[in-house]
This record gives sequence, structure tokens and C-alpha cells, in this order.
Amino acid sequence: MCQAFADYLITNHRKGHILLVSSSRGSEPAWTPYGISKWGLNGFTKGLAKELLPHGIIVNAIAPGSTATELLGKKAGDSIFSTDNGLGRMSLPEEVAAYAKLLISEAGNMLVGETVHVSGGRGIFDVR
Repeated sequence: MCQAFADYLITNHRKGHILLVSSSRGSEPAWTPYGISKWGLNGFTKGLAKELLPHGIIVNAIAPGSTATELLGKKAGDSIFSTDNGLGRMSLPEEVAAYAKLLISEAGNMLVGETVHVSGGRGIFDVR
């Protein structure tokens, strides 16, 4: 998908953003396929950013931690308490979306090849 979108932008002489979705697990020691794949995605983000920046295409990744969604059995009104991070709560979907929106906006133009954690510190300085 990245290749097809980048080819489209380059062919049409357009600038743009590619935002990959990683996970806070991609910055923790990895021994499971999920964790290893997120390590790879974070490296891919840097490599793709280096290759596409000369074409005016900015590539970054967002790395949510535990997020209060149905995937984790959460619905509106449920407790979002969590021991997964230093804040003691899950991220909210709208918090993750706000950072994603920032990263693909003009305000995100100076961030290149970064993996931005929206995780309450998980994956940054603590390991469960």
C-alpha cells in the first residue's frame, strides 16, 4: 500500500504524508511475532522516510499503547484503568486520532521518520 501511494504521489508530482500504525510494543524487547513485527515496522518507517523525503513525502508512524476499544473489550462508559503504563489508564481512541491527525497535517511536517508513542509512557521508559 505504501509503494502504491508513494508511486501515485511521485507520478502526479504531489507532496503528502504516509502514517503507519505501529504499537508501543515495537519499542519493548520483542520475542513474540507481534512485537517483532512492530520492531520491523518502526525500522521500515525510518527507511521509507529516508527514501521518500526527497520526493516531498513525509513518513511517520504512530504507536498507541493499550487503547480503550472493543478490541480490548471496552465500550463507552467502561473503566479505562490500566497497569500497562505510568498514567494508570488506557489511551482513548480520540487521543490516538488527534495525534494521527497532527502527524499528517502541516504541523507534522518537521517530524520525519519518527514513531510517536501515544502510550502513557509504555514503550518509552518502562517494560512490563
